[in-house]
Amino acid sequence: MSIRFKLLAFFGLLAALGLAAFLGLWLYGVPALGVEGIFSHEYRRAIVSVEALADKERDTFERWFEEHRRELHLLTTSESVAANLAAMATAPPAKAQGLRTRLTRQLSALKETSTGTYRSLEVVEPLTGRVLCASDSTVVVSALQQEPSMLQEASEPGMSEVVRLVNATEGPGILVMRQIVQRDEAGVSTGKLLGILVAAIDLGAPLVTDDTSIRQALGDTGAVMLVDGQARVLFNSSKSITNSDHQFVAQQVVSGTEGSRVVTAPQGAELIAVFRHLHLGASEELSLAVTRATDDALAAIRASFSRMLGLMAVLFVLSMGLVVFASNRIAAAQAEILALNTHLEARIAVRTQELEHSNTYLKDTLQNLQTTRDELVRSEKLAALGALVAGVSHELNTPIGNSLTVGSTLEAQVTKFSAAMGKGLTRAALDGFVTDLREGVDILMRSLRRAVELVSSFKQVAVDQTSEHRREFLLRETIHEILITLAPTLRKTPHTLTNEIPQDIRMQSYPGPLGQVLTNLINNALIHGLKGSAYGTITLLAHTTRPGWVQLSVQDNGAGIAAQHLDRVFDPFFTTRLGQGGSGLGLNIVYNIVTQTLGGTIRVESVSGQGARFILDLPCAAPQRATQDASDVTT
Repeated sequence: MSIRFKLLAFFGLLAALGLAAFLGLWLYGVPALGVEGIFSHEYRRAIVSVEALADKERDTFERWFEEHRRELHLLTTSESVAANLAAMATAPPAKAQGLRTRLTRQLSALKETSTGTYRSLEVVEPLTGRVLCASDSTVVVSALQQEPSMLQEASEPGMSEVVRLVNATEGPGILVMRQIVQRDEAGVSTGKLLGILVAAIDLGAPLVTDDTSIRQALGDTGAVMLVDGQARVLFNSSKSITNSDHQFVAQQVVSGTEGSRVVTAPQGAELIAVFRHLHLGASEELSLAVTRATDDALAAIRASFSRMLGLMAVLFVLSMGLVVFASNRIAAAQAEILALNTHLEARIAVRTQELEHSNTYLKDTLQNLQTTRDELVRSEKLAALGALVAGVSHELNTPIGNSLTVGSTLEAQVTKFSAAMGKGLTRAALDGFVTDLREGVDILMRSLRRAVELVSSFKQVAVDQTSEHRREFLLRETIHEILITLAPTLRKTPHTLTNEIPQDIRMQSYPGPLGQVLTNLINNALIHGLKGSAYGTITLLAHTTRPGWVQLSVQDNGAGIAAQHLDRVFDPFFTTRLGQGGSGLGLNIVYNIVTQTLGGTIRVESVSGQGARFILDLPCAAPQRATQDASDVTT
């Protein structure tokens, strides 16, 4: 099987699986991880929108019915209506007809102001149901006669209002009956029943008015229905004959309850059904049912899925085209690789020989660099020892010269005293000789002790600097001995060096390497930091930072170090005095001694123009070295 075919099969399968996974995730999500797909989101959104429409239509219906109940209440409590009815009972026929006409105009005006709401408005006699007046002159039989029991109920004393659902020839409706009673001059009811106002209200009037918004929300398959307690569809907003699906939804209604669910109709259609109970005064058996087919609700998602599927197909074709292009390139590259493999062994042999030569050259170069480094370190030590010898000769010159001067003076005094003894001594001469002798001996002893102290210090420093002997010492005393050797160099400059190291810091370390480090740092400050300064100071500080560790710092108030050089001051062969006597190894040697021999760390802090501070963090007990252990045993 060729590589091209393998690539096509692999990437084709990978692309198909990726596209299928993407579409599945996009549609259905991962419910276990809380990731919602667009399908379930749209499904839930459709249910929420149907519920919102049901709540809106319920509130609209109840508000509409309550407004018309208030209209009927105001009409039946009107003084003019009651007065006209009372006068009709006793007035002559001609006058009674005029009063009837006046009441008819009032009823007609109310019906006209609420177009489409009232089917008829009429006033009937209690108990008999005879029509006294009506909004429509053609009405001669009261709507109450369709429900004889309601007339008796509406005529009972104290029954101010009766509401019933009725099936009229025009369709289902609501009958609202209100008593019209006689009132005295103060407006208080006398209890005499003058008539009953009967209002036949069209049940679907508010839904017909809201038909446009209902269609926009539910589409052609949805409907808003009014269902009574016997699961009969009294009104259907679709304006079509109630189909079997709508009748099935109506049968799911439980009068007096509310809820929403997704049901499957007998014909197999999946429907979203939302039920809301309608409160219509005395009639509590009417419910609002809103239904919408899920196919219609998810039509937009299916259209999006079709478009997405087409896009995925295009992407798949493009990706496969890229795979074909890549496979052709890979096949060509494979052929080229096969051609190159024929010459590969010879090339590898040549490259191997070249690498061996390069490796040998690098080893020799590394050995030479190591040797050069060791020579430079030894040169640094010899240079420090030469400075020490110069310091010895210079420092011993003063006490020894003083001793020679005092000795020659005493010699002259003894000669003079011997000559005086031959001539005879006086008490004053003897006392003067003793006094001069005592003063001379005192000066001589002080000078000799100073010379002994200097020789002892120089000897210890010389031993420390020419060996790496590990011993216990007080840090201040050891640094004091080192500073004595630097005194001649410091006297040639206008600068001062201050030793502020405490007396009680004791270390078990290598004083020779430590002295070499301090000498290099002080010389570095004199040469670089304080060069050109009229008066400068170098300060040595030390303190214990934590148990077993000492922080030693050398700081000056000179020119400081430029910010771009701070990260490179310890690099080998880095110097700002190239060609002026600087080798660039001084601070690198300091770094190696501090980190390797003394077992500590070193860092520098500086701001250009504000001096520099070298900080050494050293262990009080330096790590043992194998060479040191052997020398200790030999010693």
